[in-house]
Amino acid sequence: MTQQPHPPTWQSHAFHAMGSQIVLWLDTPAQQAAATAFAEAQALFARNESALSRFRPHSELMQLNGRPAQWVPVSDLLWREVNLALQMAAQTNGRFDPTLLHALTHAGYDQSFEQITDGGGNGRWRESEQLYGRWREIELDASRHATRLPTGVALDLGGIAKGDTAQQALTLLQTVGPALVDAGGDLVAGLPPTGCPGWPVALSSPWNETAAANDLATFWLAEGALATSGIDYRSWVQDGVVAHHLIDPQTGQPAHTDALMATVFAPQAAVAEAWATATLVVGTEAGIDALLDHDLAGLVIGQDGRILATPAIDHLLQGTTEKMQKSFRQNLR
Repeated sequence: MTQQPHPPTWQSHAFHAMGSQIVLWLDTPAQQAAATAFAEAQALFARNESALSRFRPHSELMQLNGRPAQWVPVSDLLWREVNLALQMAAQTNGRFDPTLLHALTHAGYDQSFEQITDGGGNGRWRESEQLYGRWREIELDASRHATRLPTGVALDLGGIAKGDTAQQALTLLQTVGPALVDAGGDLVAGLPPTGCPGWPVALSSPWNETAAANDLATFWLAEGALATSGIDYRSWVQDGVVAHHLIDPQTGQPAHTDALMATVFAPQAAVAEAWATATLVVGTEAGIDALLDHDLAGLVIGQDGRILATPAIDHLLQGTTEKMQKSFRQNLR
């Protein structure tokens, strides 16, 4: 959300879950109904994190990962998330890949990010291991809600799980009024608040600028999701080399990309999450071309400072900085 003043009927609630600061917004004068909905949404995040976290050894996801080559009946929740992840892997032609857990661990991302320190991480690359690109080998049995992972494959549902949980929370909140869920900067919105074309949300600058110039653009967001992926935040030192959490599915290693940040708008949070990751991994030119091919609204910021955007992003814009306006004029596709 932007920091601009808002009406007193815009109620909010913040908490920490899934490694992120979660902020819930409702446009309603009914304070008790809002408080009840906020509590239910927070409990939803806690339940889903307990089941889907790769950092919790006893989570349902890690229990599945620990039983390779076996048919494992799974809950409705895990079935939903695995199917969503595989659908997005297919849609992005494997540029988003949910089978990268071993690659992430070997890159040093073997604990929640706030616990990683420079020089941390116990992973080591093993060139003989196939750590990636095997999502097509996962088997699903819809009649039993059962999943079978190939030997050597482990799932990380990460952003898909967080984005879809935000989507589920939005559905819950919307029974009270127009709502927005901010899951660590990834946003999912329902109907716009009264008197506005959407919820006013901001895209933060990836560069170290003054607080007054910290937002590159503001958007009106309604009935859709806006997800951002970047290499400017989640990075660490592994074996003396700076690594980050975005793995290239073609190499199994932190992506060598000329993109710094990618933001994608889509009707559903899982779609926006997967395409933001896929766009960043392949780089500015290939990433923006893929968004154009799939008629998605998005933008990519290069490490050289260029900002490439699709024409479809224009209808969301509320305002931009002078720097972004200049780059848009030069690079709008």
